[in-house]
Amino acid sequence: MAKKLRIISKTDGFRRCGIAHPAEATHYDLDRFSEAEIKALKDEPNLIIDEVDVKDVKEKPADKGESDKK
Repeated sequence: MAKKLRIISKTDGFRRCGIAHPAEATHYDLDRFSEAEIKALKDEPNLIIDEVDVKDVKEKPADKGESDKK
């Protein structure tokens, strides 16, 4: 079963790894971030990070990145 990285920001719009993280749960494919970025995200006290099974994900999947938005 595939896993997703779930990120919740304690402060809406807090930026890390080039992304403004919302206060609601956002899910990303594990390959969206490098190992160094995942470590930085997990080490960031303003973010709540965990890995969840795809079947547990009920929210809309996250965009590939802010640069894709226009």
